[in-house]
Amino acid sequence: MATPPTDAPSRRGLRDSGWGKALLLLLVLGVAFLVARTCGSSRPDEVTQEEAIEIAREEIDYEADRVLVRVVRRGIPPRSYWAVSLQDLEGGNIEQVTVVVVDGTTGDVTEIREE
Repeated sequence: MATPPTDAPSRRGLRDSGWGKALLLLLVLGVAFLVARTCGSSRPDEVTQEEAIEIAREEIDYEADRVLVRVVRRGIPPRSYWAVSLQDLEGGNIEQVTVVVVDGTTGDVTEIREE
C-alpha cells in the first residue's frame, strides 16, 4: 500500500479558515433575521376590525349611522393602526364625522378627530 507523501502541503477546507467561519456566521445571522421578520408573529394585528369598531364607538356620544374602517401603517418599523370613521347622517347628508385611530396591537386610542 502506498501512503501519501508527508511533505505535501495540507489543504484547509473553507469551513476551517477564518474567512469561511465568518461567512458561515453571516449566513446563520441572515437566516435568523429572515425567520424573525417573517415568522415573528402569526397574527400581526392583535386587535380585530370588529374590536376596533367597538373601541371607537365607546369614544363618541352619538349613534353612528355609517362606519368606515381602514388599516394605516405608521412608523419605522411599520406598526398597524385601525382608522375608524364614524358618521352620523341626517336626511342622507353627513351631520357629524369622528375618526378614531386605534392601535392595532394594544387597542389604545391614539387619536380622535372630529369634523
